[in-house]
Amino acid sequence: MRSYATRAATGHTLLCLHPGWVQTELGGAGAPLTVEQSVAGLVTTIQAHAGEPGLQFLDHRADVVPW
Repeated sequence: MRSYATRAATGHTLLCLHPGWVQTELGGAGAPLTVEQSVAGLVTTIQAHAGEPGLQFLDHRADVVPW
């Protein structure tokens, strides 16, 4: 994604999103988030950052994920 971001036209919003630990077959029943909670958080994060130029790695709460 970083490589793509350096070649992409300036002004585009590029988001890498981490959904959190979600109650799925992979995440298991002990995960703290339901699918609905994770998706709602991701949608809110996308909407909040729409139109912001550059690349960001964010989680379902719109917190920056260090990379």
